[in-house]
Amino acid sequence: MAGPMHCYRHPKRETRVSCATCGRPICTECMRPTDVGIKCPEDARLPRGARAGTMKPNQILWSFLAGLAVALVGIPVVYVILTLPFQWLISAAAGYGAGTLVNRAGGRNGGTLAISISVVATAIPFLVRLAPPVLAGGNVSPISIAAMIFAAVAAGLANRQL
Repeated sequence: MAGPMHCYRHPKRETRVSCATCGRPICTECMRPTDVGIKCPEDARLPRGARAGTMKPNQILWSFLAGLAVALVGIPVVYVILTLPFQWLISAAAGYGAGTLVNRAGGRNGGTLAISISVVATAIPFLVRLAPPVLAGGNVSPISIAAMIFAAVAAGLANRQL
């Protein structure tokens, strides 16, 4: 079991409660009951529409880290995908999964930054695979380019604000 958490506003107070939106630990004085759970004062005061697309610094950091992981892990995945039949469909599914990962890592706030991170992180592995033949003066299959576009669009759609 993890050690005790301390309220982000009152560091000397132990708590076992965290905000349903941002996940920060909050004490009984700070917690605000809402229709969707206990929230910190900042998140309880904002309606859902006002919070969507607004990311806190730690959420931005986690989104970038998830995007980096998607880009690095995606390189060998793309090498495999581009050898398979229906690569455009498989790449769209992989792109949607990558976009969902970045979205969840960033606290499910979506917004322009999360969409950009998802799209770029998803496109990088394809560019790593497709750039050498282009730079060598060779041709690249239009299906491979379509697969990259489908993956990037799916990653962006995974971050859309509902």
